[in-house]
Amino acid sequence: MLIIASALIPIMVTIILGFAIKRIKMLPEEFWLGAESLTYYILTPALLVSLLANKSLSDLPWQSFLSALLLVVSCSALLICVWQWRFKKHTAARFTSFFQGGVRFNTFISLALVATLYKDEGLGYAALAATGMIIYLNVLCVSMFAITISENRFSVVSILKQIIKNPWILGAAVGIGLNLSGLGLHKTLADSLDLFGRAAFPIGLILVGAALSFKGLFDNWRITLASMLMQFAFKPMAALLLISLLAIEGIPAFVILIFLSVPTAPASYILARKLGGDAKAMATIITSQTLLAFITLPITLYLGAKFIA
Repeated sequence: MLIIASALIPIMVTIILGFAIKRIKMLPEEFWLGAESLTYYILTPALLVSLLANKSLSDLPWQSFLSALLLVVSCSALLICVWQWRFKKHTAARFTSFFQGGVRFNTFISLALVATLYKDEGLGYAALAATGMIIYLNVLCVSMFAITISENRFSVVSILKQIIKNPWILGAAVGIGLNLSGLGLHKTLADSLDLFGRAAFPIGLILVGAALSFKGLFDNWRITLASMLMQFAFKPMAALLLISLLAIEGIPAFVILIFLSVPTAPASYILARKLGGDAKAMATIITSQTLLAFITLPITLYLGAKFIA
């Protein structure tokens, strides 16, 4: 428990630093836009290429690993949809915020925590998890907006364009392509990309902190509470069940548990704003989950260690 809490402290401090810098307006607004673009389009893709290009994928139990992640997310999505259909608790716009708050994950917190706890071996699994989940969640969330909000039309072409243009998916595709082709990366280039890409951790976490908003934090407490129960209770328990059923052990099991126990993604707010969701409720969910995660994550990983071989 102490090791897990210690690993979270630097992550929490970096997020708080990002929040403080943004609130005291120490840096111009243009900085945040530039930092977001740098991290999204260059640093994180570089990290994914360096992690996947030379690692032997045949040694990874990737079938059961990705199956566990995708099955838990699918079950979560189905449960949220059944709840809405049965009780009709939320408007279409608010439902999409609940949906994103219950299925998405914060990549930067996941990668940073895995890197701290499990070093390069864990990061190899984390890169695979991020790739598979980003593709699936893009399809899932964009489709849900198209189905539930009338002004959005479902378009396979539009979804495919979003996936193909996603720089993280492109970075992972390049890394896997170099790996499977046998070309790999020369050590000097791999080390350079790795050093460059790891800058994504501190900058990404600072951006997470900068995005936190406490305005109207308790205005949407019901939907926020429901998303927290899904994110911090149902998903971790479902993850442990599948880890046991699929006989996944060691570091891969812990990486799965981390990805399914972190707060939702800040990018959910952008999607809500662009596609007609309830952006205010989404901002509340993101902030509340991020704060609570620093209490729930150590507990979840500590209890998870008792079930994972």
